[in-house]
Amino acid sequence: MQPPAMFLIGFALCTASASGQTESEVRDRIVGTWKLVSTEQIAKDGTTRPFAAFGPHARGFLMYQRDGYMCAQLVNPDRPKSTDPPRSTTEKKVVAADATFAYCGRYEIDVKQKWIIHLPEVASDPGYVGSRQIRPYRFEGGHLIFSDVEQNDPSIARWKIVWEKVQ
Repeated sequence: MQPPAMFLIGFALCTASASGQTESEVRDRIVGTWKLVSTEQIAKDGTTRPFAAFGPHARGFLMYQRDGYMCAQLVNPDRPKSTDPPRSTTEKKVVAADATFAYCGRYEIDVKQKWIIHLPEVASDPGYVGSRQIRPYRFEGGHLIFSDVEQNDPSIARWKIVWEKVQ
């Protein structure tokens, strides 16, 4: 083999290993059902708390299909329960809706940035439809962790969502 060809092959192998996993490897790892473990907001003063909308006992599922579609749903299980859901009051419906979040659509994987990008096509909040929900990711043990700098709340420094694959 000629030296330039060997250099190119070596460079390609180093580049692949330096960038971590391939898109196919990440897809293989995320496809399936994930159960919510925790949500966390880290305040600028270093204190932590769960996401307020979902409370300390948040529940949720995140599902990725091999065909490039995903769904996510988070709820606060401590929200008031209606004894007769079809006849619930407007106020109770608003409280229940505020403690529930869901969207579904396509997803993309950017291995260089270590992002999973959700592209909602339907959502409990119509403002999410057509948006790009960038989720910086990492894997720790059996967990998929999304974490980033908080953009919308000046008192919060970072947020984190931890998922565990359903076996």
